[in-house]
Amino acid sequence: MHGRLKIRTTEEQRAQRRKEQQKKLAAYRMGIKQILSTRKADEYDSTSLSICSQLLSVNPDIYTLWNYRKEVTLIIIKHSHLDEIDGEDDLIEFLENEIRLTEQCLLANPKSYGSWHHRYWVLMKHPIPNWENEFSLCTKYLKLDDRNFHVWDYRRLIINKIGITLTDELEFSTDRLNVNFSNYSSWHYRSTLRNLDQESAGTELTLVQNAVFTDPADSSAWFYLRWVLSNPAVTKDRRQELLEALEQLEELEPDCKWVLMAKCWLTGSLVLSDKDYIDRRVQFYKQLVKLDPLRRGQYEDYLKTAEEKLGTTSLRSK
Repeated sequence: MHGRLKIRTTEEQRAQRRKEQQKKLAAYRMGIKQILSTRKADEYDSTSLSICSQLLSVNPDIYTLWNYRKEVTLIIIKHSHLDEIDGEDDLIEFLENEIRLTEQCLLANPKSYGSWHHRYWVLMKHPIPNWENEFSLCTKYLKLDDRNFHVWDYRRLIINKIGITLTDELEFSTDRLNVNFSNYSSWHYRSTLRNLDQESAGTELTLVQNAVFTDPADSSAWFYLRWVLSNPAVTKDRRQELLEALEQLEELEPDCKWVLMAKCWLTGSLVLSDKDYIDRRVQFYKQLVKLDPLRRGQYEDYLKTAEEKLGTTSLRSK
């Protein structure tokens, strides 16, 4: 009918999408062909570099294109050393453009390996890198998505450049965890900041204990708890206190497998030769077999080891 907007059928929509995809694919292939055809060791083509920028802005995960830009960057650096008057200024302008490009790419994909790697690589070549700006960028991206492990890794590189104190960084990590305990990346980052001594191990144990009691079903804090408990700086008294606290938590959360798992870690690391603790571990694993049948084989294997230790202990006690 005249004056009415035509609505495409599903098949027409699919055909249109295929046509658009084919068009994009053809442009991508032409762009790659252009770049590779001008890829030389001693010079570069500005048109190819511009096409490269366009392709990366759409898809920043094409490693070949990032490698091409690194090759071009090295050519620019070489030329800058030959030009004593404007060489460094030209180099800085080029590197700043590279940094802006990575920022555009990160807007398209904040978890792009290539973009983060290229950004850091460029800054390491920069005569006057602005590390403070990079640190602020990390904080900005972590507030947008505090599970972005690329940003946490990048931040760890940056703090070595600006001389931030351990106290400040621990405070930032604690703030992010208080916002969201369910954050593997943040817990992992915290584990890289320092080696634990008896005092700091106690602090970490208190923090992670608060987290698991707040949300016992979340696995991220439990994994961090296991890491803390693996440190010999955690005293026997602290382990015993935690075991008693977990007994209370189990009364509130009888179906939480993580409580039982943590009790297994504790009874295994407190006194391995103590028959009472081995008895308890056997019971814990039997409960886990029922509570978490998907991992039945794993628990039965642990149970077998615990029962073997129990049998050895029983023989020694006779």
